[in-house]
Amino acid sequence: VEVRWREAIDGYGVVNAAAVKLMLAAAMERLGGAGTPWQEWATPSARISIKVNTVTCQAFTHPEVAGAVADGLVKAGATPSAVTVWDRDSPTLIARGYSIDASGESAFRCIGSNMSDLTTAKNITVAGHAVKLSPLVEGSDVIVNIAALKDHSMAGVTLSLKNNFGMLISSLDLHGNVVAGSGCEPGISDLAARPEIRDRLGLAMIDGLLGVCQGGPGPVDPAYVFRYAGLLVSRDPVALDRRGLAI
Repeated sequence: VEVRWREAIDGYGVVNAAAVKLMLAAAMERLGGAGTPWQEWATPSARISIKVNTVTCQAFTHPEVAGAVADGLVKAGATPSAVTVWDRDSPTLIARGYSIDASGESAFRCIGSNMSDLTTAKNITVAGHAVKLSPLVEGSDVIVNIAALKDHSMAGVTLSLKNNFGMLISSLDLHGNVVAGSGCEPGISDLAARPEIRDRLGLAMIDGLLGVCQGGPGPVDPAYVFRYAGLLVSRDPVALDRRGLAI
């Protein structure tokens, strides 16, 4: 499902939170039908994690988008302290306008994976490499993956499947030969197939308010940043990423 509305973000990158909530509500109704579409996951006992992408770039998961998802889940019955917005590092979350809240007293939890007990990180093998899974993954019953809409110099694009890399303590070994600029396969597909992630994925999303078409995943020339003013939502991350690639 794809919803676009120019009112969601202006030419200066200022997000209209009310418009984003309306867009998300429309997308979820189309995806799940009338009623409260979040109820499938939003039970009082469910531990729900919302994985965002706050890597330094003009295209990222905006706090207004993650907040709208968290708000929808809480209103549908999830416990605020059991809804966690997170990324790998708390400093990047703060730099992107997120407010760190480890308790959920504000409305939901928001933390960096670096704030969790990393000694409990699970060791897994991905594409032949030994890596550690963030404890926040194992501490979740359901994952909502909200990716950014951007180009990636090694992976081609960094959408919902590539956003899984941020669920690891470090994903450097999965980026191939960084100096040579080789790709990120089979790391992307292998990690997405891991049951720890695959079996928890409830929803995949792309924050398409802003996009980057060349030079990512880091900061790019403003000429490569475009205003798309869209949200993309799917239960199928491969289908979602195919649409993101087309954009």
